[in-house]
Amino acid sequence: MRHRGHLKTEERQERSQLSKMLHDKLFVCGTLVTSSRKCGRIGCWCSKEEGGHISTYLSVKVGKKWKMICVPKDKQKEVKEWVKNYKEICERMIKVSNSCLEKIRQ
Repeated sequence: MRHRGHLKTEERQERSQLSKMLHDKLFVCGTLVTSSRKCGRIGCWCSKEEGGHISTYLSVKVGKKWKMICVPKDKQKEVKEWVKNYKEICERMIKVSNSCLEKIRQ
């Protein structure tokens, strides 16, 4: 592995943070979606009122298709953090990529 001393301080920091995130944190490429639906039971409150039961889904691309995976209530906070981690990883990758593009232009 090449020594990173030749890189600018900002790029070294971004690469370091990116590496830590990839090794230490869980992440998922997807989006959380909240949806309401009626369950279909005749005696349920949702059959008489507006709206319905609220469910949270993780929208992810599997192969060429988008899938909606139901996220249980006890896992919603955790999955929300995974999605947030993925977005931060993407932002850091873009910053590192932009630093590399600057080197091409010089």
